[in-house]
Amino acid sequence: MVQAIKRDEVFIEPEGIHLETHQPERRSRKPPLLLVHGALTGSWLWTEVAAFLAERGWEAHAVNLRGHFTSDVAELSDTTMRDYADDIGVAQRQIGRPAVIIGWGIGALAALMHAERHRVLGLVLLAPSPPAAALPRSPDEHELRAVPAVYDAAWWGWTGSRDVLRERMPDMDDDEIEKMTELLAGARESGPARRERMRGIPIDATRFVDVPSLVIGAGLDDVIHPTEARRTADLLGASYEYFPSASHFGLVMGARTWPEVAQSVLGWLEERRPAMVAASASISLVAARR
Repeated sequence: MVQAIKRDEVFIEPEGIHLETHQPERRSRKPPLLLVHGALTGSWLWTEVAAFLAERGWEAHAVNLRGHFTSDVAELSDTTMRDYADDIGVAQRQIGRPAVIIGWGIGALAALMHAERHRVLGLVLLAPSPPAAALPRSPDEHELRAVPAVYDAAWWGWTGSRDVLRERMPDMDDDEIEKMTELLAGARESGPARRERMRGIPIDATRFVDVPSLVIGAGLDDVIHPTEARRTADLLGASYEYFPSASHFGLVMGARTWPEVAQSVLGWLEERRPAMVAASASISLVAARR
């Protein structure tokens, strides 16, 4: 049943992290969801998905990592993937309850880095930047040196005419492409964090044995090839789903694909909800005894 929802937001001090929330007007016992964007983007990426999940009883919190969208400006030339993982911890602290983390692109890898050190109720990784063991190859030094200290959407190749972008992202309509283009226009991203991802960030897969995990690949993804997403799923022992007609951005904001993806994520969440609620109660009980 679709419920009425309300939006809220909070600016978390002293870290300067902005958190945007979509939540059902009637609270439920379902665990909260923490949504983590990827390179050059922000909480705006999740607007439709967050509302969809909230309308179905799931409280969805979309974080803006440091230096992104409405969070505080950061020195991106010094920002690392560990910094982004720490930002997830800041958002989790603000939520105050164990959460299921849903990440896209580099946000999915940052979610893995956070979950390697902190207890989470589950992971949903959409087109995740692969950890070291899932990378297809090692970069050469020329490729690494070519990454600037701070880069923008033009350097990454996410700009161009509407026709060019529509060809790359056929699951997105003109309004969605225009929104993406406008919001990427002033965005900047960390070069050091990209070089880390290229070299490979090791993840201890044994830490995720008891963490319900879902990895989603997109058939038209020209950023994270679906074979890379599949390798990440195999590494984690996660469930894997594949959407052949989805592009990288289309997975989360393309009108032709995001509803199907969101419905699949919702089904996965609902199936595992009883176990997640029990795990949340156990975590809270342990914390109370400390």
